[in-house]
Amino acid sequence: MKTFTLKFSAFACAFVMLFAAFSSSSCKKDKTCHGKVHVTDNAGAPVANATVKLAAPSVGGDVTYDNVTDGGGDASFEVKLPAIFDVTVTKTGFQTGTGVLRLDEPGKSNEVTVKLVP
Repeated sequence: MKTFTLKFSAFACAFVMLFAAFSSSSCKKDKTCHGKVHVTDNAGAPVANATVKLAAPSVGGDVTYDNVTDGGGDASFEVKLPAIFDVTVTKTGFQTGTGVLRLDEPGKSNEVTVKLVP
C-alpha cells in the first residue's frame, strides 16, 4: 500500500507540473502579426505622408488595413490574423507603388520597402 501511495503521489506531482507548464505558456504567446512598410523615392529618401493600403482576399471579402507613413517613411501595422498582403502606396506627385508583405506567422514581424517614382 505504501508503494502504491508513493507512485500515485509521484504521478500526481508530475501531472500537476506538466499541466501548469502547458497552461501558463499558451496564454502568453503573441498571436498578432507585426508589419512595417518603408516607402522611399528614387534616391532612397523616405517619403512622408504617403497612403499605404494592405489588402488580402478572404472568405468574407477583402481584408484591408490603411495607414500613412511618418517622417521616416514608415507605416506600421498590427494584424490579428496571418495573411499575405498586397501593398499599394499612393502619394500625389508619384506613381503608385506596389509590393507584397508576408505576415503569415503569428508573433513574428516582417517588413517590405516600396519605391515611389515621381
